[in-house]
Amino acid sequence: MAGTLLKQAAALGASYTLGTFNDNFFKQATLLLALSLGYSGFQAWGTFLFALPFVLFSAWAGWLADRFPKKYLVVAAKWLELAAMLAGAWGILSLNWAAMLFMLFCMGVSSTLFSPALNGSIPEIFPPGNVPRVNALFKLFTTVSILLGVMLAGAALDRQWFDTMIPFGRWLVAVGVVVAAVFGLAGAALVPYRPAVQNQRRPPFPWLGAWDSLRDFRRMRRDRALALVIAADAFFYCISTLVLLEINALGMRELTFSKTVTSLLPTALMLGICAGALLAARGTPQSWRRWLAPSCGGIGCALLAAGFTPHLPENLRFPALLLLYGAAGVCGGLYLIPVASFIQVRPAPEEKGRVLGVDNCLVFSGILLASAVYWGLEFFAPSTGHCILGGM
Repeated sequence: MAGTLLKQAAALGASYTLGTFNDNFFKQATLLLALSLGYSGFQAWGTFLFALPFVLFSAWAGWLADRFPKKYLVVAAKWLELAAMLAGAWGILSLNWAAMLFMLFCMGVSSTLFSPALNGSIPEIFPPGNVPRVNALFKLFTTVSILLGVMLAGAALDRQWFDTMIPFGRWLVAVGVVVAAVFGLAGAALVPYRPAVQNQRRPPFPWLGAWDSLRDFRRMRRDRALALVIAADAFFYCISTLVLLEINALGMRELTFSKTVTSLLPTALMLGICAGALLAARGTPQSWRRWLAPSCGGIGCALLAAGFTPHLPENLRFPALLLLYGAAGVCGGLYLIPVASFIQVRPAPEEKGRVLGVDNCLVFSGILLASAVYWGLEFFAPSTGHCILGGM
């Protein structure tokens, strides 16, 4: 029995981690490429278009996850990811910014379809007591995949192993995203099949999308704990999106690090999240009640301190940032794992997709808000932006 669960978790985790690697590898590569060519506004547009499908279509994806076997949705999302990566590969080779932005939008559509199917599958496959541990392991491996994607993006763009008409680094990115998408699709075929839970009420299709999600959230406020945790999830992703954008700007614009070194800065953040997730695995879905406030405060203090690193001697700036981002990541893992576990476990089985769809809609509304806030932060130095985010 344990071996079967392990195989099911491995198939689900492989499909998920390859997708998160692709998302972050391609997105970081395009953001760094845009910054190096002077298109700083691309960061905000890319973030906006990646988040927009979650706001528009999360209610639809949640409804589908409640009505159909979740494996079918995972496989469909992976086919869409492969199509998006082929388009994005062409865009990065030809420096077609419109194609790259469209590809980021398609990546968002694929992830919108994939997310409630994946997160709804975890409590179907594993006992409730194991959900925090499974989430922690998934967060560990997906964080490593995000870390590799962000770190390798800058390194890939800087590689010039062969003299080609199109810079060789862009070829590495283009080929890499397509290969990862193919392996992710293969992993999706091994995801365990579970029939959809029959719901006697048969709620109608949410044609109004985001508006239906907001109405569902208003109804969920009767469960005060669930509503609070969903709001906390949205807040976390809004702030973390802004932090990642500000890290790129701080490294390349203010501290004049190379693309490779700048891509190492989020590495400390991701490793910290891995450590925090492993610590949080010892808790339960109810652990958010005691961990939420102190972990949020820890993130804020680390960001405030990072805002003062440009005043340090030049040889201390990079190691100081690594330490501070690592500390922020540990607090982020302690914040995120109990929140995600509670949202998965709390709803009734026939409503998990709908609740996860509402959560995705609000989370990515927060990310959309982050892209708008980033336009305002552009008027400040990135170090000042760090201080503002720490205060928030």
